[in-house]
Amino acid sequence: MVANKEPIFKGMTKYKWFIFIVALLGWSMASMDLNLYSINLPLIMSTYHISIALTGIITALIFLGATIVVWIVGPFLDTYGRKSVWQYSLLTMAIFTGFTIFATTVVILIIIRVLSDGPSYIEFPTGITIANEEMPAKLRGSLYGWIQAGFPLGYFLATLIAITVVPRFPLDLGWKIAFLIGVVPILLVVIMRHWVKEPERSKIAIKARNLAKNGHLDEAKEITKKYQIDLSEAPKYPYKQLFTDPKLKKHTIYSTITELSHEFSTPALFFFTSTALVVYKHIPVEQSFYIILAGNGLAFFAYGLMGHLGQKITRKWASAIIGLVGGISVIFFALSSGLLETIIATLLFYPLVLAWNGTWWVYIAETYPTRVRGTADSWQVGLNDAAWILGSLAYGFVISAAGFLYTYLLIGALPVLLGAILVATKGIKVKPDEELEEIIV
Repeated sequence: MVANKEPIFKGMTKYKWFIFIVALLGWSMASMDLNLYSINLPLIMSTYHISIALTGIITALIFLGATIVVWIVGPFLDTYGRKSVWQYSLLTMAIFTGFTIFATTVVILIIIRVLSDGPSYIEFPTGITIANEEMPAKLRGSLYGWIQAGFPLGYFLATLIAITVVPRFPLDLGWKIAFLIGVVPILLVVIMRHWVKEPERSKIAIKARNLAKNGHLDEAKEITKKYQIDLSEAPKYPYKQLFTDPKLKKHTIYSTITELSHEFSTPALFFFTSTALVVYKHIPVEQSFYIILAGNGLAFFAYGLMGHLGQKITRKWASAIIGLVGGISVIFFALSSGLLETIIATLLFYPLVLAWNGTWWVYIAETYPTRVRGTADSWQVGLNDAAWILGSLAYGFVISAAGFLYTYLLIGALPVLLGAILVATKGIKVKPDEELEEIIV
């Protein structure tokens, strides 16, 4: 029994490795669900006979619903706990991922995707919060970089399912079958989650919040000796803390603008990639799947490497550097011509732009205190979706009016570069191996 509790590797117990694996798999499943939609967009457009502009509007509506869900549920992480939210979000996602097979009309598809994508994006901030609270400080960035690599891993899995399943059925049915098959791995992760525990930091923060709110300050101070908490702020509603606490409000504003800028490019660069390759580069649908599959394979390793880089030079500067490099790679993609050049450009920008997430999300989680970390992470994830709404709406109209080149320069490269500049000039520099309570309480 004693041996099981000893650190296995630099403070990593067996349970912490279990959390690492479950967080990685959970985020992979959320990404798989999201990208089963994006990878199959050309087929969805064909099934419902809709234009690329209308597809952008539909995608924006789906993200709008998901944004509302994330922002409503986010504070539950800080007021009721991380574990139950983590479990129920994944279970709900599994149910509605399977229900996609019943999407006989565009309206039904939108409703089902909102009910699936909303819970999938609760998975994101909950996983960020739990993993950062459980991982040892000296490994926090490196390990979470690999957890974030679940996004390209899920994208890879979605593409693999599409390649394997879609050609075996009529095109208007094949993509729906792909969603149904995607339920199986999600349910396996749901079962694994049974053994997850509420993080100690979270339990103390919630208890201290309730004690302070009810006037029991002495008792609240007593239980927060190990993990310090600002008891003057903790009783307030989490969103109020984000925007009124002098220690947080300026950081919240700058990180909000940075997130909106960077993620505005995501629909053009990742959700509509297969559509752009097929419609504007005249690459066959199946071949576009293989290009994206390879891009996500490379991105998986880029995420992990960025996590390690952030652990060495700080998450702030790692995010700034990869943002600049990623933005430049999108310019190359915008200027690409011919099959070979397009393939090379795609395989460059995919890992370089996505790798931002391997360090940025640790930066967000560690620069907010435990009392609002779940809400702050959820706020940022909701901004993801909000930016995707704007990016999705803009994409269809801009590419129809301005063409491929100017679209990928204006709403592809430019927002990525702007996000990098913002974090470089306004971001908070945190020593990579500091304990969370040493950064901010």
